[in-house]
Amino acid sequence: MNGRVFGCGRFHKLTNELNDRELTDREEKFLESHRNVCPDCRRHESHSAFALNMLRAAALEPEPSPLFEERIIRKLQVQNVRLSLSYWAPAFAGAAIACFALFAALQMISRPAQLKGVTMPGVESKLTPSHTLPSLNLDHPFRIQ
Repeated sequence: MNGRVFGCGRFHKLTNELNDRELTDREEKFLESHRNVCPDCRRHESHSAFALNMLRAAALEPEPSPLFEERIIRKLQVQNVRLSLSYWAPAFAGAAIACFALFAALQMISRPAQLKGVTMPGVESKLTPSHTLPSLNLDHPFRIQ
């Protein structure tokens, strides 16, 4: 790129705005005078116009159809739901773990002690032993020889 001329930034800004609004007489005079003295900005304006014309020619739909708007709205709704789920996912995981822990605690409390000889204070055991232990007869003294 050759040396830039004073006002190139303003020239680029105004050429971009040229497609969006009608320029004032003063702005148009500035564009014309700058275009005459700056070959880089002339080239830039030419390339920008060429690129814009290519985009216009490649456009599939000159006017957006109602289906296009519906698809865009649907994609935005899906994106919002995904963002919402990723925001609430830790809370859902924590709630699931809490429910599992509560369920396990209720299961443990609702079942009586199943180990022999283990008693829980305040809980009456209704279990009957599956077999009885033999009793030790201590009436006969032990003889040591």
